[in-house]
Amino acid sequence: MNPGTNVAMTALCCALLAVACAEKRDLPTSAEKESIPTRTISAIDVTTLTDPPCVFSSVGTTMTLTADCTTYMTIPILDGFTLDGAGHTITAMDPPSYPADHFRGAVVKNANPGATVHVVNLTVSASGLHDVCDGSGPPDDRLRGILLDEASGSITTSAAVHINQGASGCQEGNGIEVRNFGSTGTKMVLVDHNMVLDYQKGGIVANGDVVATVTANTVQGVGPVPYIAQNGIQLGFGATGEVSGNSISDNFYTGCSHKAAAKTDCIPYVAAGLLLYDIDASMIRRSNNRFSNNQFNVLLVTYQSLDS
Repeated sequence: MNPGTNVAMTALCCALLAVACAEKRDLPTSAEKESIPTRTISAIDVTTLTDPPCVFSSVGTTMTLTADCTTYMTIPILDGFTLDGAGHTITAMDPPSYPADHFRGAVVKNANPGATVHVVNLTVSASGLHDVCDGSGPPDDRLRGILLDEASGSITTSAAVHINQGASGCQEGNGIEVRNFGSTGTKMVLVDHNMVLDYQKGGIVANGDVVATVTANTVQGVGPVPYIAQNGIQLGFGATGEVSGNSISDNFYTGCSHKAAAKTDCIPYVAAGLLLYDIDASMIRRSNNRFSNNQFNVLLVTYQSLDS
């Protein structure tokens, strides 16, 4: 977390964004799928302004990205659908109307609360985003790569790269995020075999009433930086689940040391490979995670320490 953030906590804690799902639909049978015509759909109207636009071939409950594309707005995933990236990349960009407006929110996200959605074989990225801070604004405006908000489902064999606004201290820019602070019940999410690189704030974040299984992911921050305290993987605000078999590296904040804090009014925030924030750590199963070049490999911030 960067200096100036108005969050009360101990010197050895760094709070992330308050982050995030599901009524399952029956999938069609093979015979039913064969009877459903293939149709090409534009994911969202605004993408017709980009070059090239994001276009999907939709068969049954699978929407398959047909080519690399760019978007100025969040692309929604309907309840019960799988977004298959087919190895292609969706890149978020600020609209031509900037500075009147800028890219807001996630690159892809479930369309409605209570949904069950899946993302597979997709890369999301951002390019040339201006440093406009939405970190303290409405949660929907905060920059993310792939977001499941009040949704169950899975994010697998995908990538989130360069989800950032440059060298920004804004508390947003999570590569993969699942969050649930709604009234639709506990959400179950699998985040498995993904690559998350060059994020702004957090690599993989799970917050709220979610059971998150975070396994076999590669999460790499940008290394020692003075402008933001990154965290590789976070489970916070009551989240439970499993964090196993992940490679987590290069999360290190240099903006304010304890020595400097003794002489100035700066706050020595820190970065972590794995941040367990305001949760019961006994509810998180952890095994076989590999850490390197993190300021703290594992950091537990409890309710008691926040309240002290």
